Amino acid sequence: MEIQIQPDIESLRMTLWVAGGAISLLIMVVAYFLRKQIEVSETLAVAVNHLTTTVKLIEKEQAERDPRTERRLDDHDDRIGQCEDRLTAMETMCSYHHKTC
Repeated sequence: MEIQIQPDIESLRMTLWVAGGAISLLIMVVAYFLRKQIEVSETLAVAVNHLTTTVKLIEKEQAERDPRTERRLDDHDDRIGQCEDRLTAMETMCSYHHKTC
């Protein structure tokens, strides 16, 4: 035994409006988050582009550094190290002999 129900045209319209409104709302929420994702992706792309440019510039500067300059910097570093050693020895002797340095 089956009961056949004839739906009312007004209730079908109301159901269509409610379903359409809910679907439209969900589509707007998805569109909002997609737009935010696109903005974040664009910002990230710009940041990566700037970072890549900076890395290339640093690599270029490193490649252009003259080996003579490197040797001079190393020589100066050694001399500074020797001066620090001598200064430490003098301060130690001064504090041992005079107790007031």
